[in-house]
Formats: sequence, C-alpha cells, structure tokens
Amino acid sequence: MLSHREQLIALNLIPGIGSLQLQRLLTAFGDTDRLWKATVHELQQVEGITSELARRIAAGVRDERRLADELELAARAGVELVTLDDDGYPQPLRTISDPPLALYVRGTLESFDSVAVSIVGTRRASLYGTQSAERLGYDLALRGMTVVSGLARGIDAAAHRGALKASGRTLAVLGNGLSSFYPPEHEALACEIAECGALISEYPMRTQPLPHHFPRRNRIISGLSLGVVIVEAATRSGALITADCALEQGREVFAIPGPMTAVTSQGTHQLLKQGARLVTSVEDILEELRLTPQPIQRKTSADAATSTEAIQLPESERRVLACLREDHPQYIDVIAAQSELGLPTVSTVLLHLELKRLIHQLPGKQFVRVG
Repeated sequence: MLSHREQLIALNLIPGIGSLQLQRLLTAFGDTDRLWKATVHELQQVEGITSELARRIAAGVRDERRLADELELAARAGVELVTLDDDGYPQPLRTISDPPLALYVRGTLESFDSVAVSIVGTRRASLYGTQSAERLGYDLALRGMTVVSGLARGIDAAAHRGALKASGRTLAVLGNGLSSFYPPEHEALACEIAECGALISEYPMRTQPLPHHFPRRNRIISGLSLGVVIVEAATRSGALITADCALEQGREVFAIPGPMTAVTSQGTHQLLKQGARLVTSVEDILEELRLTPQPIQRKTSADAATSTEAIQLPESERRVLACLREDHPQYIDVIAAQSELGLPTVSTVLLHLELKRLIHQLPGKQFVRVG
C-alpha cells in the first residue's frame, strides 16, 4: 500500500483533474485510503466528478508504475516533490482555497520565503516596464524579500533578473512540467533562479506549456506572496487574473502607473481606480505590508563603471558595451556598425554580456545597458 504522501502525488498525476476537484474528493472520502478503495460509482457521487473522470481516477490510483516512473524522472532532474503532508510545503500556500496537493521544486524553498512579493505583467513590455520591474525586484531583494514571478517574457523575466542582480531570493512558478523550460530562451535564467531560489510547478514532469495552464498557475504566484505588484497590463492581460487571485486570497494588490496613452497601462490604471495601492517606489510596498525597511544600498553610475572594469572585459565586449545606454535601446545591426565588429561577432558578444547581466535584450533584437 502506498503511503499517504505517495497517494497525494499519484492523485496529482491523474490527467484532467484540478486541485479543486481533488480537494472535493478528499473532503468527501475523508482520507486517501478510503479514496483509493472507492468504486467508479462512488467517485461519481462527488460534485464535479463526471463518469469519465471517475473511471480515470479509478485507473490512476491503481497505476503504481506511473508513480514510480514519475519519481525516478524527478530525481534524475534534481527535482524534489513537496506535498501538503510535508513540513517544507510553503505555509502561505496552505491558506488558499485550492492549494496544489503536490509541488515540483527545483532549487530550495526556505521558511523566510513567506516574506515574498510577486511582480507580474505583460510579456510585451516596454523599456519603461522592464526597467521598473527590474528595479523593483532589485530593491525588494536587497531588503531580504523573496521575489515571485512566472518566468514569462517581459515583466516576469525582468523581475527575476532584478532579484538576482541583488543576490537575492526569487521563485519562478511555471505553467509546465520541470523536465523542460518555457519559454526556451529563458533556460539560462531558469538555471540561475534554481541556484538562488526555486523553480516551482504543480504539473507532472512532462507536462507541456498549454495555454490553460498559465491562468491556473497564477493562483500559486499570488498564494506564495504577501502582495502582488502589477507592472504594465492591458485590459485583458493574464496579470489581471493574478490580481483577481490575490484579492480572493486576501493578498494586497499594487500597481505601477504608466503613460496614459499606452495600451499596457490600461489594465494597471483600471486597478488603481478600483483601489489598488499606487507604487512609485519600494517604500510604498513596505509601508502597506507594514514591513520594517532595511538600509538601501543603491549603486551609483561610478560604482557600476568600477564594477564593469573589475570584471576585466575582453576588448570586443568593451567596444560593444560602449555602444549601449540604459535609456536608449539599440538594434543589433546599429551596434555592429558602431563597434566596427561583424554581425556574427556582435551576436556572440551580446550573449556573453547578457549572461554577465551587463545588458538586457528587449523585443525586436534591441539591447540596453543595465545600470
């Protein structure tokens, strides 16, 4: 007979069953042992369990081979499974109405990650948006707070990078299994996050990044946090789903204002009209959450220059870096012309500089210097 912990993981492996349905099943049967012995007819009596899903559950709880394969695959990938039975399960997540029965974790979860703030927003972020998210992620992490986001393009990635730049903690909640990275171009970023925090998913290892997974994972992003900051969101943005989840969970909602003519400001401005706390600096968040601010240590431009010199960049990297500014994106072909290096060389150099977190790539092969 499987242990209660193994039964929770096995239930989580059943296709087409959500956390809310799993909670209803556990409530109806009282414990996993009784659920394990339930017939298809008995399973169908639970609200939301169709005859097809009941048959799938009955077959799934008997498929111990699948559970063994999943545990082996996770172990090979360096992924730990944390269930509601485990002490290491994030305490804030236990308080939401439909917590995942099991979490896949690559990296580490710490008790102090309960002091966390989520930063989310549009994938099609402007320079203003990415700089705001990165700055806020940096400032929060510098004060010892964990930054939570979703590893998506745009605002999410900028928030993670800001926290990493401050040598802080950051958690990324994925809408796919941890046997692959999505988006694929964020593989290097994901590996950094796993070293300085964790990659988290409720989905089995081989689960693909299907569109309906991302709205579901948003409840975990907000559930892990004391509050959620929305940075650039259109009126139908997925980030607004995270804001709704936060409100349902009793978390605080913050929004950063943007240009009134920008499409990606419409969602955030609507949140502000509805009562979201306006954010112009990290102090606004600390004040609302009643957290004691720590001494801030901002890098000056002179510090940044000294830091860059200390890295002892190769000549080609110094030439490319000299073509870039913090506030003015440059296309790759312009950089190649100004640096007088060939396009293939510049492409390689830009990749090296991005890995060193000295520059940041924007949509359309544009690049800015990181201050």
